[in-house]
Amino acid sequence: MRRILVQRARAKSSLKRSRKETVDIDTLDFADTSVDDRVLLVDEMMVRLEKEHSESAALISLRFFGGLTSKEIAAMEGVTERTIERRWAYAKARLLQIYLEEL
Repeated sequence: MRRILVQRARAKSSLKRSRKETVDIDTLDFADTSVDDRVLLVDEMMVRLEKEHSESAALISLRFFGGLTSKEIAAMEGVTERTIERRWAYAKARLLQIYLEEL
């Protein structure tokens, strides 16, 4: 299984370097993992993100694990909903970068 995952990661990595394409984190294929595996994967990536940018990790935790909306988070933090949307976009992009670095 490990060999298959490594080969797949190498193939994706070579595609990444050969052409630019957009990747939506919401539709990202986590190598056909189960829900539990995905949660563990997100948790592992968040540990790395917390070291770099704790605010983004907290936002992901509220949205992914807490199920809060942007409006609810904005009210909690005392900022506008648009600010939360910008922070969410950055946090998703950084989490995706961490995921791709792991491949």
